[in-house]
Amino acid sequence: MKKTPALAFAILLSAAALPAAAQTPEDCFQATLKTDDQAIIRVCTQALDRGGLNDRTRSITLSNRGLGYLRSKDFDKSIIDFSEALLIDPKNAFSFNFRGEAWREKGNFDRALADFEDALGVDPGFTAAFYNRGLTYERQGNPTAARAEYQRAIALKGDRPIDN
Repeated sequence: MKKTPALAFAILLSAAALPAAAQTPEDCFQATLKTDDQAIIRVCTQALDRGGLNDRTRSITLSNRGLGYLRSKDFDKSIIDFSEALLIDPKNAFSFNFRGEAWREKGNFDRALADFEDALGVDPGFTAAFYNRGLTYERQGNPTAARAEYQRAIALKGDRPIDN
């Protein structure tokens, strides 16, 4: 009879060690399409902790988690995730673009513009990077440069959801 509580406790401990639900990189991406920023961070962290990701998928998943941090205004954590994603895959234009947004929000316009330039170096048709450059120039008090970037973004008419 005394072994039963000990056995129940051991089973309870082993169940607590298991993840509630094994999250995947696809679950992480799907979370970014919703409005719950903390869910993005949680789901993407679980997908990263699960491991077994190839470099490209790990970079994308870090970038998606960084987006959760960016949207929740935790700019330092977002910059860390975007930077790590870029160390893994320096062709991840989304990480450059989003890291640029974080730098802009922190008031570091030069670093933001450099990241948008790098995003466009990887993907010259990245409409959102032109738009974000426009926002940055506008924040700097340069409406002429901002207008030119907005016109470039409009002329491209990107076909990705981020470009709209």
